Amino acid sequence: MSASKAVLGFSKSIVVDISETAGLPDLVKNAYRTGGASIPIVIFTDPGVTKIFGRYDHPAMKTQKYGTIFKSALGGVAKAKKDGTFAGGGKPGVVVKVEGGKLESWKSLAGTEIKAKLVGVEDDKTYLFVTEAGKTIRATATQLDKASVARARNLAGLK
Repeated sequence: MSASKAVLGFSKSIVVDISETAGLPDLVKNAYRTGGASIPIVIFTDPGVTKIFGRYDHPAMKTQKYGTIFKSALGGVAKAKKDGTFAGGGKPGVVVKVEGGKLESWKSLAGTEIKAKLVGVEDDKTYLFVTEAGKTIRATATQLDKASVARARNLAGLK
């Protein structure tokens, strides 16, 4: 599995061409500059780009054990979300919890199906599922098929 696929499993990715680094927010520019000459560099930040949770360069990611490599950053993000300090561009994130959900089949745009329980919707666009094995999966409306999005929105009481 590539680093980009691993990161997409739990965040939004932004790919920046080297020629575009001048346009990055100062916090990200600094994290990029301290990354050395190794490409790619993966930087975990909050949506408001107010905090860096981790910076990983190519040598750090060589083993491709991304769950282990990114564990510290993911833990920091999870803690910040729990504490309510995960900045969303100056606005607190809104999570609609879905109570009493049951295991159902959900389908991606690519046709992949998972059996999971819808447990919440973040900021009206990210759907949170828990699988039979207890793994949490996040998916955006652009990753799910239209029927799954409509059903999830209905279960969450969203229009």
